[in-house]
Amino acid sequence: MIINIKDNGRILKNKDAITLPDLTVLTGENGSGKTQLLEYFRDYAGGHEDWDPSFTEVKITYPMTTDEGAPLTDIVFSFPGLRNYERDFYPENPLIDQIKNQWNVLMPIVRAYGIIAHKEFDDEKQELNDLNNAIIEFVKVLTVDSARFTPDNLKKADTHQLLQLKRLAHQASKSIEKLTFVDFLIFYSIPTDIFSSALDLLFHQFHLKQKYYIHLTGDVIPPWEVFNNILEEAKFNYRVEYTPSGNDEIPASIRFIDEGKGISNTTLDTLSSGEKTIMALIFVLYHASNNGKFPEVILFDEPDAHLHPSLTQLFISVIQEVLVNVQKVKVILTTHSPSTIALAPAATIYRMDRILGYPIKEEKDKAVQNLSNGLASITTEEGNLGITYTVKNTEKSILFTEGITDKIILQIAWRKLHNDAEIPFLIQDCFCASFLSNLFVNGKQKYEGIFEIEPDKIMIALFDFDNAGYNSWNKKGFSNLIEDDPRKCLTKSNGEKGYQMLLPVPNIEEIESQVIKNGNETFKEKSLLTIESLFFNVPDFKDLYFSQDKLPGGGFSYQFNGDKRKFAMALEELDQSHFKEFIPLFDKICFIISTNP
Repeated sequence: MIINIKDNGRILKNKDAITLPDLTVLTGENGSGKTQLLEYFRDYAGGHEDWDPSFTEVKITYPMTTDEGAPLTDIVFSFPGLRNYERDFYPENPLIDQIKNQWNVLMPIVRAYGIIAHKEFDDEKQELNDLNNAIIEFVKVLTVDSARFTPDNLKKADTHQLLQLKRLAHQASKSIEKLTFVDFLIFYSIPTDIFSSALDLLFHQFHLKQKYYIHLTGDVIPPWEVFNNILEEAKFNYRVEYTPSGNDEIPASIRFIDEGKGISNTTLDTLSSGEKTIMALIFVLYHASNNGKFPEVILFDEPDAHLHPSLTQLFISVIQEVLVNVQKVKVILTTHSPSTIALAPAATIYRMDRILGYPIKEEKDKAVQNLSNGLASITTEEGNLGITYTVKNTEKSILFTEGITDKIILQIAWRKLHNDAEIPFLIQDCFCASFLSNLFVNGKQKYEGIFEIEPDKIMIALFDFDNAGYNSWNKKGFSNLIEDDPRKCLTKSNGEKGYQMLLPVPNIEEIESQVIKNGNETFKEKSLLTIESLFFNVPDFKDLYFSQDKLPGGGFSYQFNGDKRKFAMALEELDQSHFKEFIPLFDKICFIISTNP
């Protein structure tokens, strides 16, 4: 999508033709203008009228367009916590009570209509006049002291009410005087805006139709089945359990069950704030599946405000896979949550720049660090979420790397060496060596450890052969040394399906001397080998990407000193011969996978 911003006299500044991904996750410090930007898109969805310098022609500029320039004007704005309106935090009467109050106004009109039901009318004006006279007669009969009765105190029926009753009579195939509250309830148009949660009434309506108007439900899938299908597709553990009410006028409460956790009697009101946020997103999908229409754009202002990190991955996945990928909705969401940033695709992350007054691209690691008050990584609890999601949702063995650029480099190396053949294992990046180490050390933790979650899945941690990497590789818990040749990847096992390995020492004299002391003996934690070092012999790379430092007693050490992401991207241009140092690594990984049942 493309956005065009006008100066709003506060933070926003003029900036046209900013290209954003169809899913944009917008971060930034407090007061940077994130909410102002979303409100600007909402308030000016219909476009700005701008006069040309000669004031002879008006040009309309739209704040949001497709990449082809088509205006995006059907925009929905959601307040923090997935509320549709700011007033949503204030209680109001349940919808069933509102419906009853509306029927209480219509009911006397229905009863009075019985007095004139036998008549034929030339037009609605005559019919309405006779109806109001009938109302007077109807009420007068019920008055104890008819001498003191005056029609001036009665409310008259209006044209809208008469037409409403005629429409209902047509839907119910009844005459007006025979209509009941149940008929009114069955055919009541329940609000189904994308954040409506009136499921109990929607389910009750369908139940009443099955009971009294079965011909209307013959080929229709019950809404509780539709809702459960959506819950399953979204991989949300709850399921709806619906038992129809024994009272036609009162809908039954909907119960949510989670068999995995042994939860069998939860209502919408008793769900946690985070679960309600996920459920609100499910309502979006449900209502859209009913009326078949999504908006062009949804603006989520801090939708994760009440979202526990354990639900963040599910939330992002539903938005990306269902709303963006399938339904082609453009989505911008703002966040202050490091877990949301950490689990969002890197390409989607932008930062609202307070000085510039518009959003700019932001690196994921930097955004996470800024939101984590400068810490090197997010908490283990938050970071584990994406890992847990990956572990549960792939059938492949998993190779974990220290960072995103390691993953990119390995993917490129595999393609170059194997002529674009599919990688037989999944590569999952982490945030640093320490994070990856903790992930594996705590892998047997009850309920949450990766080896507890998927005990039959092969999982391999790959570390650089440097201080942080070696110390992480050498921690307790992985005591079975299954490869002692550093040129073939020093590898340890936990005795089950977990493995930790160090990068293979390449046949490059300058780099080998920084790791190998003699034979297979290494400098251990004093070694210096990162994944970029495997390309040390590529022409010009030594001068472009590596710093050279003199060593005491003579000689030099070489250390990567470039932009990791730009370096990774430059590898696409290299031919296959420059990736031969990765062969021992891939051979070792494939051997581990092939020798495990």
